[in-house]
Amino acid sequence: PFAACVLSMNLFTHVRQLPALQTHLWATCYTRFGLKGAEATLLAVPQDRILPAIREVMSGAAQVPFSDKGGAWALMQKEGYGSYLMNFGTLSEESVDEWIRMCRSLGFNQIDNHGGGDFFKFGDFELNPKKWPDGWASFKRINARLHEAGISSLFHTYAFFIDKNSKYVTPVPSEDLDAFRRFTLAKSAGEKDTVLVVEESTAALSTITGFFVRNSVTLRIGHELITFSRVSDAPPYRFLGCKRGALGTRVSSHRVGEAVYHLKEAIDRFVPGPDTPLFDEIARSTAEIVNECDFDGIYLDAIDLSDLLGGEEYFWYYGSKFIFTIAENLHRPVGMEMSSMSHHWWHYRSRWQAWDRPVRGYKRFVDIHSAAIKSTRLFHSEKIKSNEYEHGLWRGHAPLIDRYAPAENGGLLLPLHLGWWGNQTWNPPQVEPTFPDDIDYLCCKMIGNRAGVSMLGGVDEKTLQSNPLFRRLIERIRQYEELRHENYFSDSTRALLRQPGKEFTLIRQEDGRWNLKPVSYHKHKVEGLSHPSTHWSSPNEFGEQPLKLRMEVLMAAKRYADSSPVVLADFSQPAGFAVAGKAAGVSGEIVPSSESPADGTPAACFSAVVSSTVPQEGMWIKWEKRFDPWLDLSKHQALGVWVKGDGSGQLLNFRIESPKHLSHGARGDHFVKIDFTGWKFFELVEIESSAFSDYIWPDSGFYVYDSYRHTVQFGQIDKLQIWFNNLAAAKTSSCLIGAVKALPLVSAAIENPSITVAGRKVTFRTKMESGMVLEFYSAEDCKLYGPKGDLLQDVKIEGDIPLWQAGENSLSFDCQGPDSVNTRVQVTVISEGCPLDR
Repeated sequence: PFAACVLSMNLFTHVRQLPALQTHLWATCYTRFGLKGAEATLLAVPQDRILPAIREVMSGAAQVPFSDKGGAWALMQKEGYGSYLMNFGTLSEESVDEWIRMCRSLGFNQIDNHGGGDFFKFGDFELNPKKWPDGWASFKRINARLHEAGISSLFHTYAFFIDKNSKYVTPVPSEDLDAFRRFTLAKSAGEKDTVLVVEESTAALSTITGFFVRNSVTLRIGHELITFSRVSDAPPYRFLGCKRGALGTRVSSHRVGEAVYHLKEAIDRFVPGPDTPLFDEIARSTAEIVNECDFDGIYLDAIDLSDLLGGEEYFWYYGSKFIFTIAENLHRPVGMEMSSMSHHWWHYRSRWQAWDRPVRGYKRFVDIHSAAIKSTRLFHSEKIKSNEYEHGLWRGHAPLIDRYAPAENGGLLLPLHLGWWGNQTWNPPQVEPTFPDDIDYLCCKMIGNRAGVSMLGGVDEKTLQSNPLFRRLIERIRQYEELRHENYFSDSTRALLRQPGKEFTLIRQEDGRWNLKPVSYHKHKVEGLSHPSTHWSSPNEFGEQPLKLRMEVLMAAKRYADSSPVVLADFSQPAGFAVAGKAAGVSGEIVPSSESPADGTPAACFSAVVSSTVPQEGMWIKWEKRFDPWLDLSKHQALGVWVKGDGSGQLLNFRIESPKHLSHGARGDHFVKIDFTGWKFFELVEIESSAFSDYIWPDSGFYVYDSYRHTVQFGQIDKLQIWFNNLAAAKTSSCLIGAVKALPLVSAAIENPSITVAGRKVTFRTKMESGMVLEFYSAEDCKLYGPKGDLLQDVKIEGDIPLWQAGENSLSFDCQGPDSVNTRVQVTVISEGCPLDR
């Protein structure tokens, strides 16, 4: 195979694509930074020579600070293959031995020291003196102890961001703090004034702020910071509701003509001007701490917000400038990671690419992550965007996941990483518990991809005692990690492990050697004891074997006819909904229906027509109803709705959302497949995740995270959306929808659940409540666990254990359940194949 790559040879030459394997050979420069001296190097070599060629070029690149710990050297460095445990401020000289024990319990060899909070301040890097009285000298001793134990230590900052309690903000704010705009006082302001009058228009200003919102309500006048709550949109232009002396600054009087700076902010922090001494000082301080404390790597989080510095067009320059300044001031190169990527950053990057943790749909999320880090250019638009390499933005659906996840690596040719990760316990309806098979799935993909992982915590003794499930999980992680570092399995086995959707579990053979065997986990939800879902079929891809399963009692919803629901839409006035978006070639409408569901409430007909032909899984339309004021559904987190299907096979989706600045764009999706005709009633409880990626949806800020990570704020719901997707071509698809009601969730209790397969019934003699989990592997291995994984009892069974035949099997579920609500249970049938040839 052939390889080609363009390399920028200095800070002000811009190359869009990342090394090492490129598809578009392109470089440019800008008058803002200078045209003279702009330089790029073009490489065209056999593919197995591309990294040595880049090493040769960059070793002589006088204007690019040298590093042999990332980029073209990364695959040769062991650091990029490590796994790390994250420290948010509890690692001290007193606790360092405990941290070493925690790392060893996971098989990990790195600790990532994530600042903020009461650890160290971002910007000035002041350590909490109560925990580290000797300042960074304490951490130098901590790192020495970690190194003795064979553990690397990483310095994790928010790049150039500045905490609001840092010395650059309070008590005297730095004049180098960057601002969106400069205003001019039109009227003098006394120390007690709460209104500031300015000459320039304030009409376009917003007071909406949030973690990912690039906006602030903070002004700087001289040495005083002032916050505002409102602005005027007509002359005289004013900042209203001002609080003086914000963030511990001194209240002062201000004269007409003084400059009023509207400070830049994101992730609840300020930034320095990118061409100021303060910007360079923060970068140099980063390097100085790494030098002083002998850190082994740097994680530059929040650098994905580099567009805040110089705008969307110049994001690549200022982020690179910050990294170059760090690299120039390091006594020795260290590996780096960043929350995003740009061309120059690749030379310092030691692995690719940490994502934020999922809280549901774990297995599909791992496959998406695996595919995304091997196909970084797949969704490039014609216009260059600052976030085109950011984590969590990949928009591929099932066919693309299946195409890219099995690859051994992608065009960046860096070690791969499948963190961050955090184990979860029962927390419905948005957070799914992490089960041992989720860990099997993650760890097998790590072995398959030679990838490390990073844990956000959950391994300290106090947490393990409170969440016994986690102890089972970390023991599992440790064994996989030890084998991964030993390169225990062959390349052919690793190729099998990379296959999306294919599951394996680790086993110990009689000769003491480790091996893997294929397994499958098929989930099914029972939606009520009189519901058709009590009977279903499930496949066995392997040979005949005794039935094995997991059973979870889910939350129930109060009855639709109960007097306590919140009505989100009753369709007596369909005009409350409007088309809020649609794919090209799709049109639709809502019209009142003369037909009603069984409860007699009004219904509306939602219909859509597709003139385009492909792809069907991306033919969508959405209608939206907004709520003003927002609704508080914190005590009504389920949905109930009657639907009359037309059997066309389209996907119906009821989505609730919170304002984006509060929920980061979380999707509260509830899917109904219209593969039926006639009226059906649906209780929709758990938020959808894995099935989201079976379809193509419109772009969003954090495309993957919005379905797998972010959570809806049920106390602040501002909209209900009704979607169609997977619309068939050249026909009208429709369904009737009755009133949509938000229902309270309640815990339910069942007794003596049973499963019948081919006439053979096994009953589990136990009582279960919502959140409890029964795991059945044999008559001698049947256990009941509590919501946090605590072992409640060994369960006795009654009857014959059914045989699970090869091929399709029919099952039924029964139990003694409550009359007041529908019993909801998730049954996961487990089947196993023969061990692999290692």
